Amino acid sequence: MKTGSWKKRLFACFIFLLGLYVLWLGTILLRQRARREIPAAKRPSTHEVQGVYHIHTTFSDGRQPPEKVVAAASRQHLDFIILTDHGNPNRASLAGQGWKENVLVLAGSELSVSRGHLVALDFRPPDGTFAQNAEEAVQEVAAEGGFTVIAHPFSKTRWSWGGFTGYAGLEIADSDSMIKQNFWRAIPYLPALLLSPRIFLLKTLERPSQTLRKWDEMAAKQAVYGYFSADAHLAYETLFSCFRLHVLLGEPLAAEFERARAQVFNSLRRGAFYCAVDSARPAGGFIFWAERQRSHFPMGSTVPLAPSSRMQFRAEAAFPFAVQTCLLRDGEVVLRSEGPDISFSSGRPGVYRVEICLRGGSPLARDFPWIISNPIFIREDGL
Repeated sequence: MKTGSWKKRLFACFIFLLGLYVLWLGTILLRQRARREIPAAKRPSTHEVQGVYHIHTTFSDGRQPPEKVVAAASRQHLDFIILTDHGNPNRASLAGQGWKENVLVLAGSELSVSRGHLVALDFRPPDGTFAQNAEEAVQEVAAEGGFTVIAHPFSKTRWSWGGFTGYAGLEIADSDSMIKQNFWRAIPYLPALLLSPRIFLLKTLERPSQTLRKWDEMAAKQAVYGYFSADAHLAYETLFSCFRLHVLLGEPLAAEFERARAQVFNSLRRGAFYCAVDSARPAGGFIFWAERQRSHFPMGSTVPLAPSSRMQFRAEAAFPFAVQTCLLRDGEVVLRSEGPDISFSSGRPGVYRVEICLRGGSPLARDFPWIISNPIFIREDGL
């Protein structure tokens, strides 16, 4: 075979494979653009606001100043954001809270403590600094009216576990860590960064099995709430479209800053929120609750076991696309439904929560929970 003929065939094969690749990637992009359905209207029984938690600005190691971060949040139509710049605490970030560009800008601080990184929220700025010892820092934040969330426990600065149980929350998934850990598996989708960055981002997400197991273990001992963390240092607008907190309020979000701040943080304290990957599908309108006789227990509630009566767990939504919904007790699936609505009766104690996974060609992995509810805790001792 002549050298020129061999080169021509090799080139033709390359062009053919390149064409197949472009067709494959283009089909994915077009399908996902067509499937960005808007869910049915939110149910009137809840006042739901959407926001992003764990954001860094130039007040620490972020790439953009707060005003540009707020502008990105406004373009994504977020109701609130929570800045968590590094510091002990970060006073500049705390001083910048307020309503800006129709976005409620809240702030805490990511503390570097003896066990890892700990996010402190809703505290009064102390006269000095918080302790470097993790357990002491939790107590000091609480003394200033705040609460704490363990940050990225199994990635970056890993958390060293102990017997202490005073933490209010745990980051279940961290987009910054997943991008870094899973970048190579998303390489086939790299050109999507130019046209649809969210597709590339979604392909870096894998089920956070280790963190979910740890959350279930911690929740068996006390009420600990789960957070999807943006951990945004750059590419803010893309990250803001992805991991969101859907916070359920008792009334519409107030126009006055201090009242609105209290509304959001009080709901986070109670676990009255769920986490969602909104860049895969818009997730608004989901509710999860329990009933016993005439009593209603919303997501995040701790309820004493009543041996003489059973608890009815319910979840509802109006999503116009295919989903699979699982109800879990102590980390084990007790009910699986091919749809968003479930109803389950139980007389057993345990930690009950919901995971919803997308079906029907979503770029999100089939086992990655598109929605994770916070639990309802049924305790024998009511604690």
